[in-house]
Amino acid sequence: MPYPTTPLTYKQKSLIAELSYLVFVSVLSPFAVGYQIWGNLSFTFSLVLLNILDILAIVLYYRAYLPLTVGRKKYWLFVLLLPVYIMIYEVWGRLTTIAMIHMPFVPKAYRDNLQSAHPEDFSHGYFNQTLGYTSLVLLAATSIYVIRLLFKNQENLNTLETAKLRLELDHLKQQVQPHFFFNTLNNMYALSVQASPKTPQMIADLSAIMRYVLYNSRHEKVSLEREIDFIKSYIHLENVRHDKPEAIEFMIQGNISHIDIEPLLFLPLIENTFKHSLQKNISDKWVKIVLAIDDDELIFQTTNPVAWTAEDDIEGGIGLHNVIKRLELLYPGKHTLLMHQSDGIYTVTLTIQLPQ
Repeated sequence: MPYPTTPLTYKQKSLIAELSYLVFVSVLSPFAVGYQIWGNLSFTFSLVLLNILDILAIVLYYRAYLPLTVGRKKYWLFVLLLPVYIMIYEVWGRLTTIAMIHMPFVPKAYRDNLQSAHPEDFSHGYFNQTLGYTSLVLLAATSIYVIRLLFKNQENLNTLETAKLRLELDHLKQQVQPHFFFNTLNNMYALSVQASPKTPQMIADLSAIMRYVLYNSRHEKVSLEREIDFIKSYIHLENVRHDKPEAIEFMIQGNISHIDIEPLLFLPLIENTFKHSLQKNISDKWVKIVLAIDDDELIFQTTNPVAWTAEDDIEGGIGLHNVIKRLELLYPGKHTLLMHQSDGIYTVTLTIQLPQ
Protein backbone atom coordinates (compact mmCIF):
# COMPACT_ATOMS: atom_id res chain seq x y z
CA MET A 1 0.00 0.00 0.00
CA PRO A 2 1.50 3.39 -0.95
CA TYR A 3 2.32 5.69 1.91
CA PRO A 4 1.39 9.38 1.81
CA THR A 5 4.25 11.75 1.23
CA THR A 6 4.58 15.18 2.74
CA PRO A 7 5.94 17.94 0.46
CA LEU A 8 9.33 19.26 1.50
CA THR A 9 9.44 22.71 3.07
CA TYR A 10 11.71 25.35 1.63
CA LYS A 11 14.09 24.85 4.58
CA GLN A 12 14.34 21.14 3.84
CA LYS A 13 14.90 21.80 0.14
CA SER A 14 17.55 24.41 0.97
CA LEU A 15 19.31 22.04 3.35
CA ILE A 16 19.39 19.27 0.73
CA ALA A 17 20.80 21.66 -1.88
CA GLU A 18 23.35 23.02 0.59
CA LEU A 19 24.55 19.60 1.72
CA SER A 20 24.77 18.43 -1.89
CA TYR A 21 26.91 21.44 -2.75
CA LEU A 22 29.21 21.01 0.26
CA VAL A 23 29.67 17.30 -0.39
CA PHE A 24 30.53 18.01 -4.02
CA VAL A 25 32.94 20.88 -3.30
CA SER A 26 34.61 19.41 -0.21
CA VAL A 27 34.54 15.66 -0.87
CA LEU A 28 33.71 14.47 -4.38
CA SER A 29 35.59 17.09 -6.40
CA PRO A 30 38.81 16.99 -4.27
CA PHE A 31 38.72 13.18 -4.27
CA ALA A 32 38.46 13.03 -8.07
CA VAL A 33 41.20 15.62 -8.57
CA GLY A 34 43.50 14.17 -5.91
CA TYR A 35 43.25 10.59 -7.13
CA GLN A 36 43.87 11.72 -10.71
CA ILE A 37 47.02 13.60 -9.67
CA TRP A 38 48.54 11.16 -7.19
CA GLY A 39 46.75 7.84 -7.63
CA ASN A 40 47.34 7.51 -3.88
CA LEU A 41 44.42 7.18 -1.48
CA SER A 42 46.27 8.57 1.54
CA PHE A 43 47.21 11.76 -0.33
CA THR A 44 43.72 11.95 -1.85
CA PHE A 45 41.97 11.66 1.54
CA SER A 46 44.34 14.29 2.94
CA LEU A 47 43.23 16.71 0.21
CA VAL A 48 39.60 15.91 1.01
CA LEU A 49 40.23 16.62 4.71
CA LEU A 50 41.87 19.94 3.87
CA ASN A 51 38.81 20.98 1.84
CA ILE A 52 36.44 19.88 4.60
CA LEU A 53 38.30 22.14 7.03
CA ASP A 54 37.67 25.05 4.64
CA ILE A 55 33.87 24.56 4.77
CA LEU A 56 33.38 27.07 7.59
CA ALA A 57 34.72 29.97 5.51
CA ILE A 58 32.52 28.96 2.56
CA VAL A 59 29.39 28.71 4.73
CA LEU A 60 30.19 32.13 6.20
CA TYR A 61 30.09 33.53 2.66
CA TYR A 62 26.59 32.44 1.63
CA ARG A 63 25.00 32.27 5.09
CA ALA A 64 26.16 35.63 6.47
CA TYR A 65 28.08 37.81 3.99
CA LEU A 66 25.65 37.55 1.04
CA PRO A 67 22.42 37.86 3.13
CA LEU A 68 23.77 40.95 4.91
CA THR A 69 24.81 42.65 1.68
CA VAL A 70 23.08 41.37 -1.46
CA GLY A 71 20.11 40.06 0.54
CA ARG A 72 19.42 43.58 1.82
CA LYS A 73 20.13 45.11 -1.59
CA LYS A 74 23.24 46.83 -0.24
CA TYR A 75 25.33 46.15 -3.31
CA TRP A 76 27.79 48.90 -2.46
CA LEU A 77 28.45 47.16 0.85
CA PHE A 78 29.04 43.88 -1.00
CA VAL A 79 31.73 45.52 -3.16
CA LEU A 80 33.22 47.33 -0.18
CA LEU A 81 33.49 44.23 2.01
CA LEU A 82 34.51 41.77 -0.69
CA PRO A 83 38.28 42.33 -0.13
CA VAL A 84 37.67 41.88 3.60
CA TYR A 85 35.96 38.55 3.07
CA ILE A 86 38.68 37.34 0.66
CA MET A 87 41.24 38.19 3.34
CA ILE A 88 39.25 36.22 5.92
CA TYR A 89 38.92 33.31 3.49
CA GLU A 90 42.65 33.32 2.80
CA VAL A 91 43.64 33.57 6.48
CA TRP A 92 41.28 30.70 7.31
CA GLY A 93 42.80 28.64 4.49
CA ARG A 94 46.30 29.25 5.89
CA LEU A 95 45.16 28.29 9.40
CA THR A 96 43.65 25.01 8.19
CA THR A 97 46.85 24.27 6.25
CA ILE A 98 48.95 24.88 9.38
CA ALA A 99 46.59 22.61 11.32
CA MET A 100 47.02 19.87 8.69
CA ILE A 101 50.81 20.18 8.94
CA HIS A 102 50.60 19.29 12.65
CA MET A 103 48.28 16.29 12.20
CA PRO A 104 50.43 13.15 12.68
CA PHE A 105 48.03 10.83 10.81
CA VAL A 106 48.49 12.86 7.60
CA PRO A 107 51.27 11.35 5.43
CA LYS A 108 54.59 13.09 6.08
CA ALA A 109 55.25 13.66 2.39
CA TYR A 110 51.92 15.46 2.08
CA ARG A 111 52.63 17.58 5.16
CA ASP A 112 56.06 18.48 3.78
CA ASN A 113 54.38 19.56 0.57
CA LEU A 114 52.06 21.85 2.54
CA GLN A 115 54.98 23.19 4.59
CA SER A 116 56.87 24.10 1.43
CA ALA A 117 54.19 26.71 0.71
CA HIS A 118 55.04 28.46 4.01
CA PRO A 119 51.40 29.16 4.99
CA GLU A 120 52.54 30.99 8.13
CA ASP A 121 54.65 33.48 6.15
CA PHE A 122 52.78 36.20 4.22
CA SER A 123 56.03 37.47 2.77
CA HIS A 124 55.96 34.58 0.29
CA GLY A 125 52.75 35.89 -1.21
CA TYR A 126 49.36 36.72 0.23
CA PHE A 127 47.31 34.11 -1.64
CA ASN A 128 48.03 30.62 -0.43
CA GLN A 129 45.48 29.33 -2.98
CA THR A 130 45.12 30.49 -6.57
CA LEU A 131 42.73 33.38 -7.13
CA GLY A 132 41.02 31.41 -9.90
CA TYR A 133 40.20 28.50 -7.57
CA THR A 134 38.94 30.89 -4.89
CA SER A 135 36.71 32.67 -7.42
CA LEU A 136 35.30 29.34 -8.63
CA VAL A 137 34.41 28.26 -5.08
CA LEU A 138 32.76 31.60 -4.29
CA LEU A 139 30.75 31.57 -7.53
CA ALA A 140 29.47 28.11 -6.68
CA ALA A 141 28.61 29.31 -3.17
CA THR A 142 26.75 32.26 -4.69
CA SER A 143 24.65 29.84 -6.73
CA ILE A 144 23.69 28.03 -3.50
CA TYR A 145 22.61 31.35 -1.99
CA VAL A 146 20.45 32.06 -5.05
CA ILE A 147 18.90 28.57 -4.90
CA ARG A 148 18.09 29.01 -1.20
CA LEU A 149 16.54 32.38 -2.00
CA LEU A 150 14.41 30.88 -4.78
CA PHE A 151 13.16 28.15 -2.45
CA LYS A 152 12.23 30.76 0.15
CA ASN A 153 10.42 32.95 -2.38
CA GLN A 154 8.51 29.90 -3.64
CA GLU A 155 7.49 29.06 -0.08
CA ASN A 156 6.28 32.63 0.48
CA LEU A 157 4.30 32.45 -2.76
CA ASN A 158 2.74 29.13 -1.73
CA THR A 159 1.83 30.62 1.66
CA LEU A 160 0.10 33.56 -0.02
CA GLU A 161 -1.75 31.24 -2.40
CA THR A 162 -2.86 29.06 0.52
CA ALA A 163 -4.09 32.11 2.42
CA LYS A 164 -5.97 33.28 -0.66
CA LEU A 165 -7.50 29.83 -1.09
CA ARG A 166 -8.59 29.76 2.55
CA LEU A 167 -10.23 33.17 2.21
CA GLU A 168 -12.09 32.02 -0.89
CA LEU A 169 -13.25 28.81 0.83
CA ASP A 170 -14.40 30.77 3.87
CA HIS A 171 -16.35 33.09 1.59
CA LEU A 172 -18.03 30.14 -0.10
CA LYS A 173 -18.81 28.57 3.27
CA GLN A 174 -20.38 31.81 4.46
CA GLN A 175 -22.61 31.76 1.38
CA VAL A 176 -24.00 28.39 2.44
CA GLN A 177 -25.03 29.57 5.91
CA PRO A 178 -27.47 32.40 5.03
CA HIS A 179 -28.83 30.36 2.13
CA PHE A 180 -29.59 27.48 4.53
CA PHE A 181 -31.11 29.70 7.22
CA PHE A 182 -33.19 31.61 4.67
CA ASN A 183 -34.77 28.38 3.44
CA THR A 184 -35.38 27.04 6.95
CA LEU A 185 -36.89 30.28 8.27
CA ASN A 186 -39.22 30.35 5.30
CA ASN A 187 -40.44 26.91 6.25
CA MET A 188 -40.87 27.96 9.89
CA TYR A 189 -42.83 31.01 8.82
CA ALA A 190 -45.21 28.85 6.79
CA LEU A 191 -45.83 26.57 9.78
CA SER A 192 -46.31 29.46 12.20
CA VAL A 193 -48.90 31.07 9.89
CA GLN A 194 -50.80 27.80 9.98
CA ALA A 195 -50.49 27.77 13.80
CA SER A 196 -48.91 24.34 13.46
CA PRO A 197 -48.09 22.51 16.74
CA LYS A 198 -44.88 21.39 15.07
CA THR A 199 -43.41 24.90 15.18
CA PRO A 200 -41.92 24.74 18.74
CA GLN A 201 -40.16 21.43 17.95
CA MET A 202 -38.89 22.84 14.68
CA ILE A 203 -37.43 25.86 16.51
CA ALA A 204 -35.68 23.56 18.99
CA ASP A 205 -34.23 21.45 16.17
CA LEU A 206 -33.14 24.54 14.28
CA SER A 207 -31.32 25.83 17.36
CA ALA A 208 -29.12 22.73 17.49
CA ILE A 209 -28.47 22.88 13.75
CA MET A 210 -27.60 26.58 13.91
CA ARG A 211 -25.02 25.82 16.58
CA TYR A 212 -23.32 23.33 14.28
CA VAL A 213 -23.48 25.57 11.21
CA LEU A 214 -22.19 28.65 13.03
CA TYR A 215 -19.43 27.06 15.10
CA ASN A 216 -18.33 23.71 13.66
CA SER A 217 -18.25 25.05 10.14
CA ARG A 218 -15.38 27.33 11.17
CA HIS A 219 -13.09 24.31 11.22
CA GLU A 220 -11.29 23.30 8.06
CA LYS A 221 -12.47 19.73 8.56
CA VAL A 222 -14.80 17.80 10.85
CA SER A 223 -15.25 14.09 11.37
CA LEU A 224 -17.57 12.43 8.87
CA GLU A 225 -19.53 11.03 11.81
CA ARG A 226 -20.34 14.54 13.08
CA GLU A 227 -21.31 15.68 9.60
CA ILE A 228 -23.64 12.70 9.28
CA ASP A 229 -25.23 13.57 12.63
CA PHE A 230 -25.84 17.07 11.28
CA ILE A 231 -27.40 15.65 8.10
CA LYS A 232 -29.71 13.42 10.17
CA SER A 233 -30.79 16.43 12.24
CA TYR A 234 -31.48 18.42 9.12
CA ILE A 235 -33.50 15.57 7.63
CA HIS A 236 -35.51 15.35 10.87
CA LEU A 237 -36.15 19.08 10.65
CA GLU A 238 -37.48 18.65 7.12
CA ASN A 239 -39.61 15.68 8.17
CA VAL A 240 -41.45 17.90 10.68
CA ARG A 241 -43.03 19.70 7.73
CA HIS A 242 -44.39 16.57 6.08
CA ASP A 243 -46.90 13.88 6.95
CA LYS A 244 -44.76 11.10 5.46
CA PRO A 245 -41.46 10.77 7.38
CA GLU A 246 -40.56 7.77 5.23
CA ALA A 247 -40.41 10.11 2.21
CA ILE A 248 -36.76 10.83 3.03
CA GLU A 249 -34.46 7.82 3.00
CA PHE A 250 -30.88 8.25 4.18
CA MET A 251 -28.56 5.25 3.89
CA ILE A 252 -24.96 4.91 5.03
CA GLN A 253 -22.71 2.20 3.65
CA GLY A 254 -19.16 1.31 4.67
CA ASN A 255 -16.93 2.35 7.56
CA ILE A 256 -17.30 6.07 8.30
CA SER A 257 -14.88 6.21 11.23
CA HIS A 258 -11.50 7.98 11.02
CA ILE A 259 -12.56 10.04 8.00
CA ASP A 260 -12.56 13.83 7.98
CA ILE A 261 -14.54 15.99 5.57
CA GLU A 262 -15.08 19.67 4.93
CA PRO A 263 -18.16 20.84 6.89
CA LEU A 264 -21.40 21.58 5.04
CA LEU A 265 -20.04 20.20 1.78
CA PHE A 266 -23.15 18.05 1.14
CA LEU A 267 -25.71 20.53 2.48
CA PRO A 268 -26.48 22.33 -0.83
CA LEU A 269 -27.02 18.97 -2.55
CA ILE A 270 -29.50 17.91 0.14
CA GLU A 271 -31.27 21.27 0.00
CA ASN A 272 -31.55 20.87 -3.75
CA THR A 273 -33.38 17.56 -3.41
CA PHE A 274 -35.87 19.01 -0.90
CA LYS A 275 -36.43 22.04 -3.11
CA HIS A 276 -37.18 20.07 -6.29
CA SER A 277 -39.15 17.24 -4.72
CA LEU A 278 -40.59 17.67 -1.24
CA GLN A 279 -41.37 21.36 -1.57
CA LYS A 280 -43.04 21.13 -4.98
CA ASN A 281 -46.47 20.01 -6.11
CA ILE A 282 -45.50 16.46 -7.03
CA SER A 283 -47.89 13.58 -6.38
CA ASP A 284 -45.18 11.09 -5.42
CA LYS A 285 -42.73 12.94 -3.19
CA TRP A 286 -39.62 11.11 -2.08
CA VAL A 287 -35.90 11.64 -1.60
CA LYS A 288 -33.16 9.04 -1.45
CA ILE A 289 -29.75 9.97 -0.08
CA VAL A 290 -26.84 7.52 -0.02
CA LEU A 291 -23.42 8.02 1.51
CA ALA A 292 -21.03 5.16 0.76
CA ILE A 293 -17.39 4.65 1.74
CA ASP A 294 -15.23 2.43 -0.42
CA ASP A 295 -11.55 1.66 0.16
CA ASP A 296 -10.37 4.98 -1.21
CA GLU A 297 -13.55 6.78 -2.29
CA LEU A 298 -16.45 8.61 -0.73
CA ILE A 299 -19.64 8.54 -2.78
CA PHE A 300 -22.55 10.84 -1.99
CA GLN A 301 -25.66 10.44 -4.12
CA THR A 302 -29.06 12.08 -4.05
CA THR A 303 -32.06 10.93 -6.07
CA ASN A 304 -35.47 12.59 -6.27
CA PRO A 305 -38.37 13.11 -8.68
CA VAL A 306 -38.70 16.48 -10.41
CA ALA A 307 -41.62 18.06 -12.18
CA TRP A 308 -39.47 19.75 -14.83
CA THR A 309 -35.95 20.00 -16.13
CA ALA A 310 -33.67 21.06 -13.31
CA GLU A 311 -30.92 22.52 -15.49
CA ASP A 312 -32.45 26.00 -15.23
CA ASP A 313 -31.90 25.99 -11.48
CA ILE A 314 -28.44 24.55 -11.83
CA GLU A 315 -27.37 27.44 -13.97
CA GLY A 316 -28.43 30.08 -11.46
CA GLY A 317 -28.66 28.29 -8.11
CA ILE A 318 -26.32 29.47 -5.39
CA GLY A 319 -26.12 26.04 -3.77
CA LEU A 320 -24.81 23.92 -6.65
CA HIS A 321 -22.49 26.65 -7.89
CA ASN A 322 -21.11 26.78 -4.36
CA VAL A 323 -20.51 23.02 -4.24
CA ILE A 324 -18.83 22.99 -7.66
CA LYS A 325 -16.47 25.83 -6.70
CA ARG A 326 -15.58 24.34 -3.31
CA LEU A 327 -14.85 20.97 -4.90
CA GLU A 328 -12.55 22.60 -7.45
CA LEU A 329 -10.61 24.28 -4.65
CA LEU A 330 -10.56 21.38 -2.17
CA TYR A 331 -10.23 18.36 -4.46
CA PRO A 332 -8.68 19.48 -7.76
CA GLY A 333 -8.50 16.45 -10.03
CA LYS A 334 -9.73 14.19 -7.22
CA HIS A 335 -13.50 14.39 -7.55
CA THR A 336 -16.35 13.97 -10.00
CA LEU A 337 -19.80 15.56 -9.81
CA LEU A 338 -22.35 14.04 -12.18
CA MET A 339 -25.94 15.30 -12.62
CA HIS A 340 -28.41 13.22 -14.59
CA GLN A 341 -32.15 13.38 -15.28
CA SER A 342 -34.18 10.59 -16.82
CA ASP A 343 -37.92 9.89 -16.80
CA GLY A 344 -38.60 12.59 -14.22
CA ILE A 345 -35.91 11.28 -11.82
CA TYR A 346 -33.00 13.57 -11.02
CA THR A 347 -29.74 12.06 -9.69
CA VAL A 348 -26.62 13.81 -8.44
CA THR A 349 -23.53 11.69 -7.73
CA LEU A 350 -20.46 13.13 -6.02
CA THR A 351 -17.32 10.97 -5.83
CA ILE A 352 -14.30 12.10 -3.81
CA GLN A 353 -10.95 10.33 -3.68
CA LEU A 354 -9.97 9.91 -0.05
CA PRO A 355 -6.34 10.39 1.04
CA GLN A 356 -4.48 7.13 1.64
